Amino acid sequence: MRAADIDALLHDPAPDPAALAAAVEACDRAYFDHQDAFVPDQTYDRLVERLRERWPEAPALQAIGGARGRAATQEGAATDAGGDSDPHDEEGRVVHSVPMLSLGKCYDVQGFSQWLGDANVALVASPKIDGAAVAIRYDASGRLMAAGSRGDGKRGESVLHNVRRVPRVPEQLPAAALAGVGAAGVEVRGEVVLPLSAFAEVADLFANPRNVAAGVLKAKEEAGVPPERLAFFAYDLLGLPVEDEADKAVRLRALGFDPAPGERCSRDEAAAVFARWEAQRSTLDYEIDGVVFKISDLAEQRRLGSTAHHPRWAVAWKLQGDTGESRLLDLEWSLSRTGTITPVALVEPVELSGAMVGRATLHNLSTVEKLGLHLGDRLSLTRRGGVIPHVEANLGGGAGACLPPDACPSCGRPTAVRETEGSSSTRTLHCSQPAACPAVLRGQLFHYTAVIEIDGFGPKLLDALIEADLVHDAADLYRLRPDSLQRLPRMGETLATRLCANLDARRKVTLPALLVSLGIDSLGKHAAHLLAARWTLEELRRLPAAELAALHSLGALTADRIVAGLHDAAPLLDRLLEQIQIVDAERTGGGGGKLAGEQVVFTGKLERMGRRDAQQLVVRVGGVAGAAVTAETTMLVVGGDELAADPPSSKLAKARKSFATVGKPQILSEEAFFALVDAP
Repeated sequence: MRAADIDALLHDPAPDPAALAAAVEACDRAYFDHQDAFVPDQTYDRLVERLRERWPEAPALQAIGGARGRAATQEGAATDAGGDSDPHDEEGRVVHSVPMLSLGKCYDVQGFSQWLGDANVALVASPKIDGAAVAIRYDASGRLMAAGSRGDGKRGESVLHNVRRVPRVPEQLPAAALAGVGAAGVEVRGEVVLPLSAFAEVADLFANPRNVAAGVLKAKEEAGVPPERLAFFAYDLLGLPVEDEADKAVRLRALGFDPAPGERCSRDEAAAVFARWEAQRSTLDYEIDGVVFKISDLAEQRRLGSTAHHPRWAVAWKLQGDTGESRLLDLEWSLSRTGTITPVALVEPVELSGAMVGRATLHNLSTVEKLGLHLGDRLSLTRRGGVIPHVEANLGGGAGACLPPDACPSCGRPTAVRETEGSSSTRTLHCSQPAACPAVLRGQLFHYTAVIEIDGFGPKLLDALIEADLVHDAADLYRLRPDSLQRLPRMGETLATRLCANLDARRKVTLPALLVSLGIDSLGKHAAHLLAARWTLEELRRLPAAELAALHSLGALTADRIVAGLHDAAPLLDRLLEQIQIVDAERTGGGGGKLAGEQVVFTGKLERMGRRDAQQLVVRVGGVAGAAVTAETTMLVVGGDELAADPPSSKLAKARKSFATVGKPQILSEEAFFALVDAP
């Protein structure tokens, strides 16, 4: 079954019901068995509705998981997990104590009102998080014993080996939070996601965060992303007595989980709540495709019950307007600073989410091959997270296959294909000699100057420096002098002198910045701050991968890449250390200072100084300056009026949830923070 076949069915005024049913089943198998969403969510929803119109009793609609919708789910309302002590069947699959159903959907106020009818009840609204649904089982003593994917709704694949490595999934539930547990134990359901900030580091290898999260969970060996980079949002609790959804969230926090964000509302407030989440979508660190509304009272949920397809007490109000169709005009192959050649689809301009789109990412060679692109094909496009244009499906109609280039678009040397190892096999295209490719060098230099914040060195100037044979790596930048720069076209003495002064002003570099500037695979800001908080550069260059892998949120594969990257970067590091000085190292293991042992994150606008200066201040007094709220964060400093903001920023909301559970991070106003730092 191809996306073009499904498109033809939807445009057929009288489609064959059997063909519609076969298409629904094919989409379900691809998505739930292989994590392959080969048509967009809205296309699938239209397909299900056409089948319901033409054949209401179709087995594909009656089966558990049929008409199951797409992406994240919010299921369950039972208060007794039930089942045997061992939840696995003979094949090792996890048998769900209560079927993991899908959700009914609506797309506007009218559809929402039809779902709720005349009921005037309290509701809870949560973002419909686009991840991989997981059910996690604990025995009556609170010991983690099983975790399964949703599978067919009745049983799913065991993913315990990777779920136990996901942050905020406890191995042992606190005894004090188990009051009322039955002999069957506790089950927690939720969504496992790859945060968008982490996905950005591997976006050239994978199509979307949802597929990565599902693949990581099921992988027998670590491939691409360690489970420690995932996040888990709990939305359901079975086996403990709770009265309503708010009580459920409180108990989930007490157990050690991060509940999915939620807020109470009335039916009259629902449209405004939906609009608010839609507006916040691009600011979130995870993808959403709608807002889930639940009747809050669990007794009412039990009274309403469920159909074979979905619970009657919940509905997903889906986001719209992010998907459209356009014609493929050409493929553009662009070279990155790592030597990877990335394809981009050039399409006839189309409006998506209020913006005109003429380019859409294709990520890698595997994506082009999988889509089977031809010039003139009609493509289904969506804006991932409401921001990034992405090709979802090829609807066909073109002629002339789109073949990858045989030569590097920059230097003309032959291209080479690489295939990643592990369960998520991905083919990528590369320049065969990146070390000799001017565009790769320009990308590396631009990355270095951007990270170190050296002003004035844009792509045009870097191209001129490379063409004049004045620089061969980042260390050569510091050797530039005004007289050598004046040999470049349109370069006067004043500009040359200012550029050299900009370089001299950045000869003192923090260790995290230096590590990030090297452009090593998997060594982004998060990893750099973790490493710099514990070791000096000299120690890092000697450390074995196993010691790095022991750090929370890194993992073996990331550690291997960092160690290999530091080894390959050794000559460049040696040359850089002749020109720069490492300052404000973030070691906290045995250091002193007022913020020793603290990892501080800032949010909101600071009045006293800029955020970068405040982060450097944290380091000077012994702390670690973090970029995002994580399990290691001990202090969140809130600037401006953000403490009273409604809704709060994502950092503040996350910190408040964490504080309610584990008593950290400490949340301080800007005034309180500087009073602490300034105290004698």
